[in-house]
Amino acid sequence: MAKSIRDKISLDGMWKGLLESWSEPGSTIEKVIVLPGTLDEHGLGPKPDSASDRLSRAYAYEGVASYERSVDIPESWRGKSIFFRMERTRETELRVDGILVGSSNSLSTSQVYDVSRYLDPGKHLITVMVDNRSGIMAWNSIRNSHMATDHTQTNWNGIVGAIELYAVDPVHIEHVRVHAQSAGTVHGKALLRKPAGSCAVGRILIQMKDLNSMAIVETKEIPFSMYSEIVEAEINFTIEADETLRLWDEFDPAMYSFHLTLDGIMGEHRFADEQIVPLGIRNFIAGGTQFEVNGKKTLLRGKHDACVFPLTGYAPMDVDSWLDVFRTAKAYGINHYRFHSWCPPEAAFEAADRIGIYLQPELPLWNPGTAFEDDEEWQYFSDEAFRILKAYGNHPSFVMFAWGNELAGSIERMELLVEEARKYDPSKLYAIGSNNFFIHARAPRNSDYWTTFWTEGNWNVKKSGYGGKHVRGATPHSTRGFINNNPPSSRKDYQEEIKDIPFPIIGHEVGQFQIHPSFNEINKYKGVLEPELLTRFRAHAAASGLLSQADDFQAASGRLACLCYREEIEAVLRTPGMAGFQLLDLQDFPGQGGAFVGILDSFMDSKGIIEPEEWRRFCSEVVPLVRIKRYVWSEGERIDAQIEVANYGPSSLEDRAVTWSIMNENGRQVAEGSFPNVVISQGDVGLVGTLEFEIPPIAEPERWKLWIKIEQTTYCNEYALWVYPSRGEVSIPSAVFISDAFDTWTQEALHEGKNVLLLPSAHRSFGHGPQGTFIPDFWCYPMFKKYDPPGTLGILCDPAHPALSDFPTSSHAEWQWWHLMKNSRAMVLDEAGADYRPIVQVIDNVARQQKLGILFEAKVGKGKLMICSIDLWSQQDRPEAQQLLHSLLNYCKSDKFVPEAIWTEEYVEKIFANQMMSEVISNPNADTYG
Repeated sequence: MAKSIRDKISLDGMWKGLLESWSEPGSTIEKVIVLPGTLDEHGLGPKPDSASDRLSRAYAYEGVASYERSVDIPESWRGKSIFFRMERTRETELRVDGILVGSSNSLSTSQVYDVSRYLDPGKHLITVMVDNRSGIMAWNSIRNSHMATDHTQTNWNGIVGAIELYAVDPVHIEHVRVHAQSAGTVHGKALLRKPAGSCAVGRILIQMKDLNSMAIVETKEIPFSMYSEIVEAEINFTIEADETLRLWDEFDPAMYSFHLTLDGIMGEHRFADEQIVPLGIRNFIAGGTQFEVNGKKTLLRGKHDACVFPLTGYAPMDVDSWLDVFRTAKAYGINHYRFHSWCPPEAAFEAADRIGIYLQPELPLWNPGTAFEDDEEWQYFSDEAFRILKAYGNHPSFVMFAWGNELAGSIERMELLVEEARKYDPSKLYAIGSNNFFIHARAPRNSDYWTTFWTEGNWNVKKSGYGGKHVRGATPHSTRGFINNNPPSSRKDYQEEIKDIPFPIIGHEVGQFQIHPSFNEINKYKGVLEPELLTRFRAHAAASGLLSQADDFQAASGRLACLCYREEIEAVLRTPGMAGFQLLDLQDFPGQGGAFVGILDSFMDSKGIIEPEEWRRFCSEVVPLVRIKRYVWSEGERIDAQIEVANYGPSSLEDRAVTWSIMNENGRQVAEGSFPNVVISQGDVGLVGTLEFEIPPIAEPERWKLWIKIEQTTYCNEYALWVYPSRGEVSIPSAVFISDAFDTWTQEALHEGKNVLLLPSAHRSFGHGPQGTFIPDFWCYPMFKKYDPPGTLGILCDPAHPALSDFPTSSHAEWQWWHLMKNSRAMVLDEAGADYRPIVQVIDNVARQQKLGILFEAKVGKGKLMICSIDLWSQQDRPEAQQLLHSLLNYCKSDKFVPEAIWTEEYVEKIFANQMMSEVISNPNADTYG
């Protein structure tokens, strides 16, 4: 065998950069550039205007940049085939010694140039011209994608990842494709290439290795011959099934490799080559309406990824960084990644292979109007799809492939590409895109699965409350989505929404619950992106007198967001036959106006809102579930709830005891029960049994926790319940003056030193602040304010305040607040003083930042005034409303009612007269997308 196989020269290091001057048009700037890297990282480029809707690039060079360096080709490379490879860059031209070699424009895969004719032994000058302004980089379909948008990755100029020359013998292995089936049989193809004019004969030695033990588990030798006129040949091989081989999946990501060694002779010269390709034996298919991995059903618990890496402005190119990313996600129960309109580098696929994550990359394409209609773009994206399949297709983690985000355009070409890709690589599932043609929902015709937020609906219907058939719980319209519009229960599933769809449905961009930022993240921005959006929001908070509350706002809005995310996730888990969901997002999205929707920040660091162990109770491969009609109860009522288990673990649960218990906040057990010998088949949402319990008489309201546990496992789940004593009709204490307006009688009562409770009359509201709502604002207020949402993020209160002493609550909104918040209107208290704190404060979105309250107090003249802008009178049939009114009345009659703030009658009148000007000019029911 020949001694040398593949020789490489790394070109990492210093290059001469020649840039178009941004201060003197027509002139050139020469700088030393260290590659791999970007011009942003070198502080080169004009200083752009501060972005109002995203992080700001400190430097933003757009144009052609030339990178030059010399290279010394060794004598041992004479007669070899030589290639120049850049792992990731923009559109490029390559010159050697001033001679044009060619151009390349793959954004998703390595750009490889054959430079054999240009590089003899000796010194040469290599020049790469990188263009991030024209050509494909001028297409909106690419500039809007997360491969190039300044909202996340940025449109950088440079070369990242490996930069190298490598030499191979004239007869070499150009590419290897493997397709491993779950039965254990592996089919492979090796493409051999040689120059014309000489015959070649030789053999390929194929060794299959276990990457855990490095033991050789299979060896095969295949002879070959290539006639003189043949320049390429495809060698097919099969490794037969072996029952000792381990299969690859999320639970046991067993990895093997193929080591292919080429050896032979052409003319008088021997040749040799080798390639090592990853191998995971798995079969990922659509089995009816669900996905199956190696014959077992899985439910995709997905995360949306928009290439948010604020320090560099581009994705990491090393495996260790991606291992950190995926380990963090998996700690929160994630087993699937959807790369929104971009494809990650090979390091991500390798890390996902090791960790056990199911990946769906996409083309660098976001075009909601004319996708694939332009012939040039169609050809480019079609070519790019096959480049991605060729480059990364051997990785077992690469299980699905979609063409882009929310595409509309030529459905015929989208479907044609699905057919062609399926023929090329049948080991993957394909879709025409993610949430395509959503304006008028329609099921795709030849996709293997459908990622969508609804299965039936018309976005532009101008009808309040119109919902279509959503497969997620919240939308940009606050009048749509079950979490905010259906009284809370844990019964909602999507069986009705998916019943007519014969293939897998994945909930698209589920969640999007906004969380108030704490601003502590600002200090982390030490790279190419500056957090001017956050600093501007911080300055606004300071001016509004709310900055000191930012940490508390984040904690309270974050816990409410977790509650809503949980409801989103469990609705999918409760749905037999549903294929999965893709969260938007576990992580913040710092663009599009600032979508701080993650329980992790933009750096994938925890905000301290919820621990991974708690999150995994409802987002895991096995989740105990309860179907209960409501969370608020009264004494004497009977709770009837179904206990189920969603089992997407590696095997069936056999003869397990499932227990339930109800505990109060003091740790006292209220009730318990057990279901022995439970069997939940793998892939089922199985009924365990019915929990039946009559609530005993209670003297005071209590918050209970209902725990469900699968014994001898770590799987458990818990649900909060609120239980209230029966109150009967309200009795108004003589010491409290109740009014529904700040009128003459109310003012006279205050003049007389009375304790006054102001409540709106039934079905009425106070003030002109945001309408009451339960869920946090969807995505971000600046982007969707045209739909006139309330724009608020829940409530912040002090549970220890004596006004709430008879109304058990956390500092944030939970289900017992749902009806109360929905039947309220916040009042604007911007002029109450920087230190003023409402008893129950409504958290405003970070773009508007008004001080809002629904329960607050002050001294007015000789009297004491409590204002509650919740419509409690029309809800006295609800125990939580009864109890809150009871608690307020007890407080207002007590000697604990001692407000600190002192307000004038004029200021109180101003609160009631204040009109918060709407930023929405159009009809608030108008649903036009865009």
